[in-house]
Amino acid sequence: MSPFGLYARVVVAATVLLIFVGALVTTKGAGLAVPDWPLSFGKVMPNMVGGVFYEHGHRMVASGVGFLTLMMAFWAQFSRQDLTVRRLSWAALGLVIVQGLLGGLTVLLRLPRPVSIAHGFTAQMFLLTVTAVALYTSPRFRAAKIGLVGERATAMRLFGFMAVGVVVMQLLIAATMRHMGAGLVIGDFPLSLGHIIPPFDSAEVIINYTHRVMALIVFCVLGTFAVRVYKERASLPSIAVKFAGLMLFFVCLQICLGALTVWSARALIPTSWHVVNGALVLATTFTTWMWVMRCSAHHLTLGRTDSEVGYEVQSHDAPRGVAMRDWSDLFKAKLVLMSVITAALSFWAGRGCFDFWGFFHVTLGVSLIGAGAGALNQLLEIESDRLMARTRNRPIPGGRIAPQVAEFWGCILSTLGTLYLGLSMHPLSGLLAALAVVLYAFVYTPLKKISAYNTLIGAIPGALPVLVGWTAATGGLEAGGWVLFFILFLWQLPHFMAIAWLCKDDYAKAGMAMATVQDPTGTTAAVQAVAYALALLPVSMAPPLCGIGGPLYLVVALALGLTYLYAGMSWGWNRNTRGARRLLLTSVAYLPLLFGALVLC
Repeated sequence: MSPFGLYARVVVAATVLLIFVGALVTTKGAGLAVPDWPLSFGKVMPNMVGGVFYEHGHRMVASGVGFLTLMMAFWAQFSRQDLTVRRLSWAALGLVIVQGLLGGLTVLLRLPRPVSIAHGFTAQMFLLTVTAVALYTSPRFRAAKIGLVGERATAMRLFGFMAVGVVVMQLLIAATMRHMGAGLVIGDFPLSLGHIIPPFDSAEVIINYTHRVMALIVFCVLGTFAVRVYKERASLPSIAVKFAGLMLFFVCLQICLGALTVWSARALIPTSWHVVNGALVLATTFTTWMWVMRCSAHHLTLGRTDSEVGYEVQSHDAPRGVAMRDWSDLFKAKLVLMSVITAALSFWAGRGCFDFWGFFHVTLGVSLIGAGAGALNQLLEIESDRLMARTRNRPIPGGRIAPQVAEFWGCILSTLGTLYLGLSMHPLSGLLAALAVVLYAFVYTPLKKISAYNTLIGAIPGALPVLVGWTAATGGLEAGGWVLFFILFLWQLPHFMAIAWLCKDDYAKAGMAMATVQDPTGTTAAVQAVAYALALLPVSMAPPLCGIGGPLYLVVALALGLTYLYAGMSWGWNRNTRGARRLLLTSVAYLPLLFGALVLC
């Protein structure tokens, strides 16, 4: 290993130490022990007594890490390291500068919660950046060959991204809880205030319990990721499997430290180790994912032979000549527009009046998550799309947009959309948005080849935008929001059955487990279409019971519901292409007319 690579590992170790020292400061409540910045009581070195020992000690370690990062950036530049290493080193320097400024702002503004949370979050991002520098300077990492290809590789890469994402989300929740002073608001474990689900009578209880629930989610996701890496051990290097095991060890240790923190009433050492171990969970999860990314590819094409796999990897750059139509198809603009309309109108109905900025935030946030989820969906279905006439000319199978480009934009847009909704509107809106992306891309999409119930599962993320809009308006999940959710949920199912009939031959070629493939006569699909259209009729007339809509809405809902039911029964009786198209067109007209009537009333 090169001297620069060893130095990068020193920076990683120093960063972990810095996170530990920062945890000591927050645990001791010594954040304002030194009230000025950048000096301490007007001195470079004050008397190190009481809380000053922790706060000024934190500043000294932070200054040391900043100096080490500055040296790393200049060393990378002047020793002509790889372009990726140079960019990461300069990015680390930028992050450490931002981190220092946020630390100063935290002191000068007297510990404002948003700034304190941002200060802690930036530390985690800095850790990931220097970890990436250490990885890219590893000869073993750079020499790694691609061993995992195709849909399995795509699924593994995206699952790793999701694993890193849930850990980052948990660390954000933990930082929020810590800076709210809510660490001991629930003083028992494993129960919460003597219950499995405590009474949510304060924001502190909500954030504390959310942290506990997220811990269980993180354990399940990381455990599944580790199992998947182990199953693919023949195609991945042994070090990736070792890091997956280390990741699982740290997450188990984290749960034990969390319990010890509660039982010891937030004693200094267990609490501080709980914080730093969370950073180690993030670092090992990120490292495992990076190894998966390094040793996998969406697909390989015949060409010059590689000494390891006999193929060459396609370029990571987007092909030239990508038209606006291709981007629209990649992001499924028509479906996104439908989601945006339903979410925005649900927000309007929940708010009870037109709120321009709220309307704008919901529209933009849902657009981002919808576009990201659409790109991830197509990325996971490359092979299936190539087999179907109606999808083989999509931009990815058509070769006009590279899978790596779709992966990048799918991950970035869905992440940005989740954070944007959570920060600009309400955290619950962001969580529901994240749930919609996960269900659509990682549950519904692979389920298409396994079970005909995929349409039932797929209707859930399709209906979640209305709950995103409703929670953005009200901050809660009241009956009105659930009624709108079930309207959209039930509406989708006859719509899906019509498409399944029109595309049944294509679905059969691609091996999709649709109702019309498993029962080519269409009887099963027709029964479902009629049953769901019939169930939709009373549900669509329920909003006035929740204080939404009026007499005019009831008339419109009844007329639309009967029309939709008639179209479903007509197709179900004949089961021909003409009837399926009529049902599809009826479904497309139904939703905007119903929600339009709801808002007008």
